[in-house]
Amino acid sequence: WYPDSAFKTASAIANFNREGLPLFMLANWRGFAGGQRDMFDEVLKYGAHIVDALRVYKQPVFVYIPAGGELRGGGVGGDRPH
Repeated sequence: WYPDSAFKTASAIANFNREGLPLFMLANWRGFAGGQRDMFDEVLKYGAHIVDALRVYKQPVFVYIPAGGELRGGGVGGDRPH
């Protein structure tokens, strides 16, 4: 993701939640590296907004990982109890 697309994704998720719609996601996420470049370009900041929007989503969330797709790295993180 780039900062602007991550921000738009988080905004769309929040808007769908306000409308009371279920969320369907096609996932092919490698996560966020967390390196200096990602921090400088604010990719991590806006990527965290996606996680925050999903954490408070009140409707059903359906995630489809297509054949050959990936869900790994920071994309798997979330609000897990320790």
